[in-house]
Amino acid sequence: MKKIILLAALISLFACKNEADKTNEPGIMDAVEGLNSLSKAGDAMKDNEKKIEALKKLQPISKEIFKEVLVEQLGDLKRSSFSIGGLAEGLGMGLASYGENEKSVNITIIDGAGESGSAMIAATYMLLAMDTETVDKTNTQKTEEIDGVKCLTTNNSDPEQLRSMITFIYNERFQLTVEGNKMQLDELKKYKKQLDLSKLK
Repeated sequence: MKKIILLAALISLFACKNEADKTNEPGIMDAVEGLNSLSKAGDAMKDNEKKIEALKKLQPISKEIFKEVLVEQLGDLKRSSFSIGGLAEGLGMGLASYGENEKSVNITIIDGAGESGSAMIAATYMLLAMDTETVDKTNTQKTEEIDGVKCLTTNNSDPEQLRSMITFIYNERFQLTVEGNKMQLDELKKYKKQLDLSKLK
């Protein structure tokens, strides 16, 4: 099971990346970097094993708590859509979109409680442990600290495809993804900071 989770994490990481420049053949440094990332992912699994086991025994939070976190307004953006429900049985998840037309922010909260939720949190822990940084033309993906929290960020500066994303774990239980459409990462960070996550316990 652990090997399956690790493989899923690695697949997720590389699926998020744009294709590398095809004119460059992979060299020995690429292989070393890949092995280092794999090693860090394995270490993260061991370090967080007790946390994951504890999460498996918990029940997902109520729908009411999702509603209290995904409020009707985020900064200057009004909530345009909202839904609660899991992609799998026993998985607690809440989604909300803020803003309309050009500029918008999408927020996804996944509760790490239970078998399904804890598996997703385990995979995210491993991705965050890899300390990656990839630049492909206008798209940059890397791990970085934001307000003292380790995050996986994506930023596309192409004027035709302005998009940014921040993924992190809150309170050792909840996975949050904050995605900005038609905005750069610096602006998205300001919206992330306006989230009140105090109800997520």
